[in-house]
Amino acid sequence: MKRTFRMLLLVVSSLAVVVVVALLLAWWLVDTDQVGARLETGLAEALDMDVQIDQSPRFGLLRGASVTLTDLEMSREGQVIARVETVRVHLDLSSLLTGDVRPTELHLHRPEFSIERISPGVFNTHHPEAEREALEPLALRHVRLTDARLGYLDRTSELEWQFEDCDLGLRDLSHAGGELQLALATLAANGDLQCRNLIQDQFAVTGLSAEFHGDNGLFELDPISATAFEGKLSGRLKADLSISPPEFSMASSISQFEIGAFMAMLAPEQVTTGTMELDLDLDAHGTTWQDVRNSATGSISLTSGELVIEGYDLDEELDHYSDTQRFNLIDVGAVFLAGPIGLVASRGYAFTGMLEGSGGSTQIDQMVSEWTIDSGVAQARDVAFRTLKNRLALSGALDFTDYHFKDLKVAVVDREGCSIVEQRITGPFREPEVEQPNFLVTVAGPLLDLIERGVQAITDEDCEAFYTGSMAHP
Repeated sequence: MKRTFRMLLLVVSSLAVVVVVALLLAWWLVDTDQVGARLETGLAEALDMDVQIDQSPRFGLLRGASVTLTDLEMSREGQVIARVETVRVHLDLSSLLTGDVRPTELHLHRPEFSIERISPGVFNTHHPEAEREALEPLALRHVRLTDARLGYLDRTSELEWQFEDCDLGLRDLSHAGGELQLALATLAANGDLQCRNLIQDQFAVTGLSAEFHGDNGLFELDPISATAFEGKLSGRLKADLSISPPEFSMASSISQFEIGAFMAMLAPEQVTTGTMELDLDLDAHGTTWQDVRNSATGSISLTSGELVIEGYDLDEELDHYSDTQRFNLIDVGAVFLAGPIGLVASRGYAFTGMLEGSGGSTQIDQMVSEWTIDSGVAQARDVAFRTLKNRLALSGALDFTDYHFKDLKVAVVDREGCSIVEQRITGPFREPEVEQPNFLVTVAGPLLDLIERGVQAITDEDCEAFYTGSMAHP
């Protein structure tokens, strides 16, 4: 019996050696040019794109069987959508013995992706009328992207995002296959992401880092950290991909960010000092960016301590405002009351009147900017700031579903919150209609005197308070 068992082991071992040697010979003697051509054809059919591989595939057995592709390019109708310097796929050696090609690891080095949204539901990566075939089940131990770059352009809004110098590491990436929704409902992965830069227009986030965990379509990115406006950004994001439409929940904050760094994007010549705090909570759902944006519900809060604006004296300007009217109240409101929300709204409109001051400086000892967001519309809830002598407030809304100002007003208010002079802006963000300042009472003397005495003392009539928020009068 022992001799028989020993003989059986010897036969099995010999056969294994023969098979491995045969596999090695086949691996080394394979016609790489022919394999490369077949890979180009297979990838082109699978991705519905034109695929070009600049060099013949390289096969290796160090650390397991692998195939390496160099200078891979994918395009459609002459437009390059992706370039990858190196693609390395590791294969399950035991499955090769049975004629089955089963990838276990994927590494993309220096990939560059250029994604464009042409119109709602139409992207340059696929034809919307193309039939979606059922997905094959997927199970990869590791997926890595190193030194990656992603560009995203929304042609309908001209918003452009750039992710630069990114590294992505995924572990145990898998799904059960089938229709897309089934695959998403069974999707699982764990990993981390780092990006040196995230840029949108003049807005930049640096040192972006995130850890994520996902199982059965439920994903959580926590913690998320980065630097924005020279302050510390932190947050978390949850996504439920197992349902249709998927649901998202985000909470983030930027602590101690420099208003000077924020102002530099709107008016580089303006010198402003001080720090601010931003808190954002949002819930949304949808399969497209437009659906997510239009369903967004939550809140945003922007607060500050002392801020100093160099170049002009706001109190002095307001004291003589009835005579000079040298700047728009809307400029002040958009920059200092709406905060980063105002930055988005001001993309197509130059708020530059604040630069026309007459020297001096302005001290803002407190500011509050609280908004509620419902179905993509940000409504001012408590928005005001005060100087040593004046208090300014804002009302109205910013509609991000169609990028419009909704009856947005900035006013100088008296002790009772009554509006003395106000200015209104309506219409699209890019081409708004800015009305002339409206004096609600006759100003016979300095505006500051009217602010101190109050509208009711001058008119003997009750007023409907413009501002009833938390900001006390100076």
